[in-house]
Amino acid sequence: MPVAIITGASSGIGAALAHELGRRKWKVGVIARRADLLDTLVAEVRAAGGEAAAATADVTDRAGLEAAVAALEATLGACDLLVANAGSGQPAPMHKIPVETILSTMRLNFDGAVYSAAAVLPGMLERKRGHVAVVSSVAANRGLPGHGAYSASKAAVSTLWEAMRVDLRGHGIACTTIHPGFVATPLTEKNKFKMPFLLTAEQAAVIVADGLEGRVAEITFPWQMRWVARLMRALPIWLWDRMAPKR
Repeated sequence: MPVAIITGASSGIGAALAHELGRRKWKVGVIARRADLLDTLVAEVRAAGGEAAAATADVTDRAGLEAAVAALEATLGACDLLVANAGSGQPAPMHKIPVETILSTMRLNFDGAVYSAAAVLPGMLERKRGHVAVVSSVAANRGLPGHGAYSASKAAVSTLWEAMRVDLRGHGIACTTIHPGFVATPLTEKNKFKMPFLLTAEQAAVIVADGLEGRVAEITFPWQMRWVARLMRALPIWLWDRMAPKR
């Protein structure tokens, strides 16, 4: 059975993906800060006939994260698939000069993804096989007013993974960038605006698992958001500035 390690797995897409991969006969290692939620998740995956193990870590703590990955590999076997899913975001309107919000968002969403990849890549390179995925966002395509910190952090991981994909393709390692649209999770439940094409975490997990098993380069969903993402990238600056809401 192949082994997948998922960070940020205590809720949302991460937890749903753990369930989905467990159903697909993957051994699943889950990492997050909240041990009680991880224990419940592992019990649920096992009750459904899957194999799972948990380790607690904060992805911004490189040493702690590496120890968690090592513990999971000792229990489940060498990691075949890493899903760097841990991340969050909060409003950061620039007229308030939210320096700490910007930096803390980058530490979690970007640094955490880098540390996650770095924890598994040496072993994958030695074995000449593996798969490293990151959960970015359609928000990576443009700087969203009021949410510049989140957009910037997701743009950073998307760009890094694009470069990694080319760098690692001759070493037997696949790289996948996941660009979700709106998914019903604890992160999005704080949104006070209408979220078009909203999916459940379970629906998202099926789409992500299908793409990961196909080792595709990018997974953007739902399908409507693929067109939205392309339009966002294609809009000229003057038109984007007019369409974006003022803050």
